[in-house]
Amino acid sequence: MTRQRRKTPTCPKCNRNNTYDIIPEIPNEPEIQINPYQCMVEYVETYTIGNAKYYCMDCHHTWKKYRGRKPYNMVRKIYASSGGFPGPYFDVTIELDKEEVIDWFLEELYKCDFLNWAEEYIQPYVLDGGHWSVRIEYDTYCEIKMGSNHYPVKWAKFCKAVSAISGSEFY
Repeated sequence: MTRQRRKTPTCPKCNRNNTYDIIPEIPNEPEIQINPYQCMVEYVETYTIGNAKYYCMDCHHTWKKYRGRKPYNMVRKIYASSGGFPGPYFDVTIELDKEEVIDWFLEELYKCDFLNWAEEYIQPYVLDGGHWSVRIEYDTYCEIKMGSNHYPVKWAKFCKAVSAISGSEFY
């Protein structure tokens, strides 16, 4: 198993850096979460990298990278692609510039907890099947989220919203 990127942001409650990003597929116990590589095979067939939920070992506070609806208003454009061998494959670009559609779509993204998806969703040792990626462009930066045969919990809801706003199939 490859080494994962781990994030240790400052805790918003106690202002300390004794934190880690929670890997949802394994028990949230600091001994396991801090060094998951020894026990990863025991617990999971799929896993995520770059998770947006964090835990502080000093004050036991748990928080998400993005909280509330305000960050969703900074999204300007979304590029989404999904598919795999032997097909079909979908590519959709959504520009958030039409006022009447924006509110509905951003609300759907919020219901999917879209901005708090992990950076990568992986099922190791499987090379074929479904692959997906989403590029989120903000005013000044972008984020890329992707997966291979492993999807965020609300992926189906996201696909429905993308299909509705784009007027084309997306799954």
